[in-house]
Amino acid sequence: MTNLKKKLVPAVVGAGAALASCVPVFAEGADTSSALSSVESAMTTSFTSVASSMTGMVAKILPIALPIMGILLVVGFGMKAFKKVANKAG
Repeated sequence: MTNLKKKLVPAVVGAGAALASCVPVFAEGADTSSALSSVESAMTTSFTSVASSMTGMVAKILPIALPIMGILLVVGFGMKAFKKVANKAG
């Protein structure tokens, strides 16, 4: 779980930095419609980047995590079944 946190923290920090850096300073009398569209496009680009990064992380983690979780479930069910059989025999 800590390994996942180590991978998610840079993505979240990167997304925060991207959001903080994409907001332009609005000058008085400036054309706000073009400024808003640039903010919108910058945010769309940064969120798309974060989403693709997270999808890539999930694609890398999933083939490792699924077999481990499967093994843990099988061992857990096996232990429960053995305890039931052992209790009935004794």
